[in-house]
Amino acid sequence: MKSNSRIKYLTFGFFVFTLGSCKIKDLPSRSEIKSLPISYLNSQDTINTGHIHWSKYFSDPNLVALIDTALSKNQELNIMSEEINIAQNEVWAKKGEYMPFVGLQAGIGPDRASKYTWDGQSEEDLKANPEKAPKYIGDFGVRGVFSWELDIWKKLRNSKKAAALRYLASIEGKNFMKTQLISEIANSYYELLALDNQMDIIKQNIVIQENALRIVKLQKKLRKLPNWQSIVLKRNF
Repeated sequence: MKSNSRIKYLTFGFFVFTLGSCKIKDLPSRSEIKSLPISYLNSQDTINTGHIHWSKYFSDPNLVALIDTALSKNQELNIMSEEINIAQNEVWAKKGEYMPFVGLQAGIGPDRASKYTWDGQSEEDLKANPEKAPKYIGDFGVRGVFSWELDIWKKLRNSKKAAALRYLASIEGKNFMKTQLISEIANSYYELLALDNQMDIIKQNIVIQENALRIVKLQKKLRKLPNWQSIVLKRNF
């Protein structure tokens, strides 16, 4: 009996020990830092390349002239400029829709009564004296028109906002096209300069190789002479 009770106690103690060992440790938590530094890596540079004009970004006058010509002669860029003007005029038109409209209408035209109407019967009575009877009756009219649309369902406000967003989108589209065009011209220009420098280096190497070949040919001719070693030594000394 005592041995059985000891086994029970040992089993219970082992079970409690294993439960304590399986406990997950508490991980240290990090405190949130909400304050940001004024600058990173001790940098105090406040110049933004997006605010620099492209003509001041490049120092090569030939490249500046090429970019200026491309921007003024590019057809797609000119089309984008006209689309910006159209979008701007559309914004002004949408703003004007908020205002009341006042108009003036005028009209003129001839009128003749039908035969089977009261006016037509009166004309039949005038047939006894046809010289004084009018053949046509004039119709003249002038009136003023006033209208003001109330923007209850936000139709005017939404159309104005959409026109403004289209205007801004056209401006950003032109800026993107302009930036892409400038970058392509600059990349092509510097690639051509690199190829020109590479061509100069190749030409210099050709000259060096030609000189080396000439020296080898001279050495070959000297070796054919009977006393070429003595001649070389005399020249060296």
